[in-house]
Amino acid sequence: MCSLDSRTSILKEAFPHAFAEGRIDLDVLRELLGEAANDDQRERYGLTWNGKSRARRIAEVPPVGELRPCPAESIDWDTTQNLLIEGDNLEVLKLLLTEYHGKVKMIYIDPPYNTGNDFIYRDDFRDSVANYLQLTGQTDANGRRPPADAETSGRYHTDWLNMMYPRLWLARDLLRDDGVIFMSIGDKELANLRIICDELFGEENCLGCVARVAKKTSNKGTHFAPSKDYVLVYARRAECVAPFMDVVDPRYASRFTGCDSRGRYATVGLYQAALDPRPNQRYWIACPDGSLAIPPGEVFPDEAVDGAQVKPASRLDRVWRWSRESYLNKKHLLVFKKSARSPLLTPDGSPSKWNVYTKYYLEDRLNDGIRPRDYLEDITNDLGTAALKDLGLNDFFEFAKPPELVRRLMQWVGGRDGLYLDFFAGSGTTAQAVLEQNAEDGGNRRFILVQLPEPCPRDSVAAQNGCRTIFDICKERVRRVIARLRDEREPHAALNLGYRVFRLDDGADGSARRNGQQRTACEVK
Repeated sequence: MCSLDSRTSILKEAFPHAFAEGRIDLDVLRELLGEAANDDQRERYGLTWNGKSRARRIAEVPPVGELRPCPAESIDWDTTQNLLIEGDNLEVLKLLLTEYHGKVKMIYIDPPYNTGNDFIYRDDFRDSVANYLQLTGQTDANGRRPPADAETSGRYHTDWLNMMYPRLWLARDLLRDDGVIFMSIGDKELANLRIICDELFGEENCLGCVARVAKKTSNKGTHFAPSKDYVLVYARRAECVAPFMDVVDPRYASRFTGCDSRGRYATVGLYQAALDPRPNQRYWIACPDGSLAIPPGEVFPDEAVDGAQVKPASRLDRVWRWSRESYLNKKHLLVFKKSARSPLLTPDGSPSKWNVYTKYYLEDRLNDGIRPRDYLEDITNDLGTAALKDLGLNDFFEFAKPPELVRRLMQWVGGRDGLYLDFFAGSGTTAQAVLEQNAEDGGNRRFILVQLPEPCPRDSVAAQNGCRTIFDICKERVRRVIARLRDEREPHAALNLGYRVFRLDDGADGSARRNGQQRTACEVK
């Protein structure tokens, strides 16, 4: 006789679509067995989960707390506009909306990746952190975390979605029309995050997904060694966002081996096999020896003269990158190289002796920038570890993102001012990136960082050095970055080297709400 587990396994193998998060969906099973009525009207594309409606309602509930100013923990309180906020980011985002609605230029977040380890963000901040953790089963009565079991948790995905959905709902309203949000995420929730962002921001406002090499020496995993994560990118309104431009890597200049009166240049083939046929892009080009060349194909212009064109008859008729008009106007940018294996054809159908290339100049690329690729190979996690070590914060925080990553994203967005928000601040990587980028280019960027006061383990290096919570680590990191910049840069008076600390207060006694004294971070200037 089969056990219940084995029978469930057999059923799952036969009907995998009827299982979600380790449990049987009886409605789906009935449908697969032909017992459910076919009602196409009730089916539509989207993502649903247990708690989605509640998550939406939570986003719309007015805030009940206040942000309590902490001048004694701040630097340059009277002059700085940078904010470090301790508290649950859901409630803080609601409070920030009162002043910063539609004012944030860029958001970067590195939320929990849902690797099976429990995350701490709660949806009722009026509970103390310790009480919340115990009530939700994240700690026992002694404050210790039980071992996580990702495979048996029935709410493995739904818990994460319920945490993220209302926060992203609020984040969208904080962005300017040309604002952009970058979200680091791992494999397990990438698909779900994209679907809910399509819903909240609009599919048309998805700007892309950037793959990042996170580590190069991993040998863990079952079938693959995990070595990457992703940065998902959405805009408030895509039509308002200027094209991203990357800073040209100095190593990039090595490919510009040619030189003429305009300066150093590189070349790229005028014919490329992957091009789709276009009516005005198949024509003869005169080569240096007087011969003619055209991409491969079956139809040819009636006249065998330079510039004579013919409309492609099928996909077999290949084309140049340039239109005929561009060719006639930019002949001076052509470079001809002899080749024994040229794909180009002559009027009699034989292979040409030439390949045709076009110039592009180093100076133009340095001035204009280049479109960034949707993958990053040079910003690995070890740079994040090195950044903390460089500040004397060795082993204070695990898995910190490199400041170089956030700076690269800032460079893509462009400009030297604006408000930058990170509401999963962690160790404070975003603040360091903003401060260092300002110091490099003289910018006036401002940051707002939000971090829950998650307790550090008592035996951790951070706790032993006076950092009781993750927020303490964040604050100490930003303090050290500022101290270093003050020492390294003269004069520093023009730089915004400070921060105001605020702490989320639930006002449990109700006095703040009764007296109408609820304050936001912007009200103390």
